[in-house]
Amino acid sequence: MKTTEEKLAADLKSNVLFPYYYFYGEENFLTDTYVKKVLDKVIGKNHDDINITRLSGTFSVDTLYDSVESLPMFAESKAVVINDLDLDKYSDEESDRIEEILENIPPECTVIVYLTGVTPSGGKKNKNKAYITRLAKQKNCMLCEFSQLDANKIAELVIKKAAKNGCVISRQNALHLVNSTLCNLGLCSIETEKLCCYKQSGEITYDDIETLIVKQLDTSIYALSNAIARDNKKEALLILDDLILQRLEPIVILAALSSSYIDFYRAAVSRNYGVSIQKCTEDFSYAKNRAFVVQKAFTTVSKVSQGYVRYCLNTLFEADMKLKTTSLDGRTILEQTVLKLFLNKNI
Repeated sequence: MKTTEEKLAADLKSNVLFPYYYFYGEENFLTDTYVKKVLDKVIGKNHDDINITRLSGTFSVDTLYDSVESLPMFAESKAVVINDLDLDKYSDEESDRIEEILENIPPECTVIVYLTGVTPSGGKKNKNKAYITRLAKQKNCMLCEFSQLDANKIAELVIKKAAKNGCVISRQNALHLVNSTLCNLGLCSIETEKLCCYKQSGEITYDDIETLIVKQLDTSIYALSNAIARDNKKEALLILDDLILQRLEPIVILAALSSSYIDFYRAAVSRNYGVSIQKCTEDFSYAKNRAFVVQKAFTTVSKVSQGYVRYCLNTLFEADMKLKTTSLDGRTILEQTVLKLFLNKNI
């Protein structure tokens, strides 16, 4: 049967367990988290490996059968953990047998299947997608999809995690932390933990976040493009200098900057035609945890014209050609390009 994260968490807390768990979805951090939580309940928090069998990718059907049917060693229960079970890699006969094995799991065994590198989507012949549909009706299975969380939901988790560690963080600063880690739940969790260890107690401030977190390329690029939009040459060149000092390849920096201006152009066109932020997000297939990019792009392009954004894209294209076809110094090309982006704002 299919469940939600909230119901899954409540069941585990109440010791309501199933023989078979199948986890999938875009939020790998939650997938990994709940694999560990189920193991905590089945095996114990020490995760005694003697009673955990781990399989990954493609393995023989006989190996799966032996792993599931063998008895636990010096314990009442055991677990079989399977990462990225891909039924498309098996024959129809083999995949049918795998399903049969997982439908008849003995009481002393718990099977956890979790997908982190296999996407259960595609055409009608995708076996994984069809299997998930059948699992939703299978009584011995708890099926849970972990979809990407939006910025507000992750911010709530940051606030709760900080409180659990004896610290306080405002919603505004929690959102800043979320956006600075590109809405990556795993990174956000690590950075929150680090900030709490640093503060020990009390409030986590904006300055704490800016000082301690590891800057992500996309975050620095947004700050760079935003500084250009605000006509702040000093800040823009300082950010560029910091990126170069990180020994990032000029072509990587330029590609990220170009991607940012593509977001701006999409936002500018959408604004001109009265298209909402939500519709723009859907039309260009932005992931849920990237919706904040569209929101920021709409804010930025409200200060400039569509013609100026088009000029910027042409300028970035010329820089890309120079980097790929000439022997000119990459840093020089980047600095010249950034300075050119300050021109022609009245187009």
